[in-house]
Amino acid sequence: MTPDEMDKNIEFILQMQAQFAANLGRSEANIDNLRVSVADLAGVVRESVKLSDDRFTRLADRLTYLAEAQAATGKIVKELAESQKELAASQKTTDDRLNALIYVVERHITGPDHTARP
Repeated sequence: MTPDEMDKNIEFILQMQAQFAANLGRSEANIDNLRVSVADLAGVVRESVKLSDDRFTRLADRLTYLAEAQAATGKIVKELAESQKELAASQKTTDDRLNALIYVVERHITGPDHTARP
């Protein structure tokens, strides 16, 4: 792999990482907004709509299910964010090891009687 190809690959990975981080931020904000909306909706339903106990219980159960699903989604998003951090650290290690390998190969190819090209 040429240095230009490696630079392009690294740039692509960094762009994808930045895009993922931006998407992750938007997702977390959307989840927080949804959580607030569901809580508000539950309050409005309780205060302003007169439903029979059975119908209200079913509706409350559904809203509880939605709130739990949102909490689970929030947990998954946080796990994805942590995974992304780990991936970035792993990518750094891979880049360092690849650079070391490139250096060794260049020294091997040029031999002791030649100077490596920059």
